[in-house]
Amino acid sequence: MTTIPTLRDKKRYIAFEITSEHTITRHEMSEEIHSSIGSLFGDAGASEINAGLVSFEREYGILRCAREKTTQARAALACINKLRGARVSVLVLGISGTIKGAMEKFIQQLPNKDS
Repeated sequence: MTTIPTLRDKKRYIAFEITSEHTITRHEMSEEIHSSIGSLFGDAGASEINAGLVSFEREYGILRCAREKTTQARAALACINKLRGARVSVLVLGISGTIKGAMEKFIQQLPNKDS
């Protein structure tokens, strides 16, 4: 059974880029995001933010969060500075209302570092 659109939680999608000394897996990134949110805002705040890693490939990712909590989700991403003992840097590229919009506006337009 689906929820009618007016009762659904409104979501925003945060596109970000991560720079690291080592390669990072999706699982490691997801755990670190949830850990950062939990340590900053506690269990109640984390449930309000309702964060989830939607996409993560190489150094780009998309994080889903509640519409009213984008500032808190950005703060949690900014607090991530170490992962598996390696220094990392997270740069928020932008916020969109849809996954497709986040991909088109922020991730696909970036120049490819490999070429």
